[in-house]
Amino acid sequence: MTSLTPAKEAAFEKVMGLWIAIPTPFSPTGEIDEGGLRKAVDYYIESLEVDGIFCGGVMGEFWSMTVEERARCHELVVGAAAGRVPIMAHIGHHVYSEAAQLSRHAEQIGADFVIAMNPYFPIKPSDDIVREWYRRLTSESSVPFFLFNTSYSAYALSPSLIAELSDLDTVCGIKNPKPKEHLLEVQDRVGDRIVVCDADEGDWLGLHLDHGFRALMSTPALAMYQTADHRPIRDYTRMADTGDVQGAWELQATLEGARSAFERWMRDQWLARGEGAIPIAELKAWLSLMGLPQGPVRPPLLPLSDSRMDALRSDLDSLGLLDSVSA
Repeated sequence: MTSLTPAKEAAFEKVMGLWIAIPTPFSPTGEIDEGGLRKAVDYYIESLEVDGIFCGGVMGEFWSMTVEERARCHELVVGAAAGRVPIMAHIGHHVYSEAAQLSRHAEQIGADFVIAMNPYFPIKPSDDIVREWYRRLTSESSVPFFLFNTSYSAYALSPSLIAELSDLDTVCGIKNPKPKEHLLEVQDRVGDRIVVCDADEGDWLGLHLDHGFRALMSTPALAMYQTADHRPIRDYTRMADTGDVQGAWELQATLEGARSAFERWMRDQWLARGEGAIPIAELKAWLSLMGLPQGPVRPPLLPLSDSRMDALRSDLDSLGLLDSVSA
């Protein structure tokens, strides 16, 4: 490995294992449910044994929150985690001053990492716009910085642009949920300089074993498929790390039913069917039916209809996940 900056060293030291992307619980009247968020963070750490938390991202409805609310969300998660696991705070926004403000705030509260998608408006910016955006934003604080190559921004970072951005001192990783050939090319180009991660649990074991990927970054599936008494993703990852590769693959295969439900309720809502709506209502309903209350979604998203809620309840019951989280 080449000589690394402190930010890059921090990523190679801390970013490993299973990182969860978390929703933001809201009260019935729409405020951040601070107590609910603290309890959820404790559950993720103590019961699910996650290795890190990604907060305030797309699944956290950042786009519906004021900059003050986003900063408060980051504070609550960092405070609730209390150093037990590293925290990554999403600061992406098309308003540069607010993204910069959130970066400086993350440094003040002791977040371990920040992450930002490129600006999602204007639509389809050029490489020059994105390059300058990240160059400026990464200079706003010394917090180690992850790139976020997400389709939500309507623009894909190419492997060559990622390689350029990896030279920035504080850029230390990338969440890169792209097709496997893109992901592996990025790993080949910059994997000795920054931590390259994918977000698909179904691909995680193969990427970990065959290509040396360090972390699953980051997915709500860790809470949707697992409970305190049944942690198959944690278990098969540990089996792989201790040499029981066959056992790991056998346990990984037992999650096909949960993955199919995830496809049906999450991915199909927004990718396969082309509806475009981010499936946060489905995510929050799923977790709430398991026994981890999340409250409502914020406008313009709509809650699930009674008939869809009944269908989701039936699916979770068949998977043994209904009411599976202890109070």
